[in-house]
Amino acid sequence: MQNAKVRQPSGQHWARKTWRDWSLVQPLSPPIKKINPQWHVLQVRQRFERIVALRLRERAIEGYVPLRRIGRKANGTSIELPLFPGFAFCKYDEVAVSSFYDIPGVLCMVQGTDGINIIPEQQITDLRRILASGLDVQAWPFTLQGGTVMAEDGPLSGVTGILEQRADKRFLVLSIQLIRRPIAVKIDHLSQTSFRPGAETINL
Repeated sequence: MQNAKVRQPSGQHWARKTWRDWSLVQPLSPPIKKINPQWHVLQVRQRFERIVALRLRERAIEGYVPLRRIGRKANGTSIELPLFPGFAFCKYDEVAVSSFYDIPGVLCMVQGTDGINIIPEQQITDLRRILASGLDVQAWPFTLQGGTVMAEDGPLSGVTGILEQRADKRFLVLSIQLIRRPIAVKIDHLSQTSFRPGAETINL
């Protein structure tokens, strides 16, 4: 209805109020609470990584345990093991979660020496792209040295890391600085992959 008649107190005339008039006097809806979930790392007991991730999901919290596939030469089968034993990633809003310590296997929240306990979203995105590429991943010595590049094409397109040369081999190194556990992918056989200088990773 475009117009509505409102009965005024006794002795007064009928007044006509438009829909716009009513909208101006209606109470406002409560403000929407903004949530800004960010990635953190939980230190957990080894072999509890996937259990912790499952319990996080049951609480509607995004949990992530990167897995690597290891082949068994004896029978030709393979198994999946945590890429970072003793750690589980979780994405949450600190206001929305009181504690994780009642989850079996959780030891503590990882925090850097500078007090930072947040992992940049780009690092998790790059980690997922590397594992989805199907390329062999290996552990790498932790270092903060080297120029940052971004892969422009190939299965690692969009991944940012440090390009390192070892003899005649090239490696793209991704470092999760909060846990000091770099991984590397050999890219020699990706002859068509090109790189450009990338922005430095910033810890938030």
